[in-house]
Amino acid sequence: MRYTFLSAHAVQGIAHPAGEADVPLFDDPTKGVRVFLTSDAVSRLHLLNRHLALMSMMLRALVGNPLADDFPDVLAAETAKVAKQRSDSIGSDPVVIIEITGEVEATIPANARELQDFIVCFDAYDKKAIRAHLASQVSAVLTAFRIGTGNPIEFRQVSDGSYLSTPDGRVVHSASVEAGAASLYVSHRLSEEQRQRIQADVLLTLCAGSLERVLRLHAQSLSKATDNYRSFIAAWSALEILIGKLFPTYQRLLATDLRALRPSPGLHAYLDRISTVMADKYSLADKFGVLSVYLDDTASEEEVRMFRELKGFRDRLSHGDEIDEAALPTRDVQRLFDKYLRNHLRRDS
Repeated sequence: MRYTFLSAHAVQGIAHPAGEADVPLFDDPTKGVRVFLTSDAVSRLHLLNRHLALMSMMLRALVGNPLADDFPDVLAAETAKVAKQRSDSIGSDPVVIIEITGEVEATIPANARELQDFIVCFDAYDKKAIRAHLASQVSAVLTAFRIGTGNPIEFRQVSDGSYLSTPDGRVVHSASVEAGAASLYVSHRLSEEQRQRIQADVLLTLCAGSLERVLRLHAQSLSKATDNYRSFIAAWSALEILIGKLFPTYQRLLATDLRALRPSPGLHAYLDRISTVMADKYSLADKFGVLSVYLDDTASEEEVRMFRELKGFRDRLSHGDEIDEAALPTRDVQRLFDKYLRNHLRRDS
């Protein structure tokens, strides 16, 4: 049966005033992924709002058998209450909604209730498995959004959930959703250039299968629901793993470029010897230095120096030193990750 999964995240750092049309960011029917920025998330999440209202009504025995005559009015009122809570949670932030569709094994239980034009039931399919399976795609989209804008934006999850669609078009409610809390942020309008860049970067990140774990860690560090200490740990872990994964590629590229400078057997023998001796001796800073040759578009000496300073914070934490949580340079680590991932993904695109 066909499922639709929605993951909604308030975007802190982008302005999209109320009343403006949704901004399409990515739409690929073959991948079953659609992404858009909206200032009207509440109405776009109507089916998830209705689901919460139905679950609340069932717990309070307000879904009788047969249905009361005023059921449609009560459901509308309860859904409106959920929508109001959702709106208060979102605040003034625009919301990026990631919609993913696909097929899943599902069984509508015999005790399912057919109400109006939809069905309500329990455990028709494994909701947690769907969420876990799609987590990497959600992380990839959020990462692409951030590197596409080039701004240090952050995300706050406001909802996620899924529902089924029967072959005849009816919605099956058998899901759970979650909501977050509101906060404030200085925001900027999303430019057309940024929108187009996000669209391209979403495709690049969705295809970066070997970096799935890295993208998930980075997305975790961007969540406003995470304290700065855990955000720093997640951000640094993502950066460190990214460096480790990319180093072999750029080490080979550097060796090739050096060999091309002078066709000297002596130079080639020297490079071969260096490669053999250093095979397992490169430090993290050494690896970062190699990556910076190709991925630091500013070619600044400050880049490697800054990396060593950031690594110093990680080393002090690993040694048990007391560091003020507020002093941890999480955003600097995130920006460095953004830059190197962005330049790597776009390098051959």
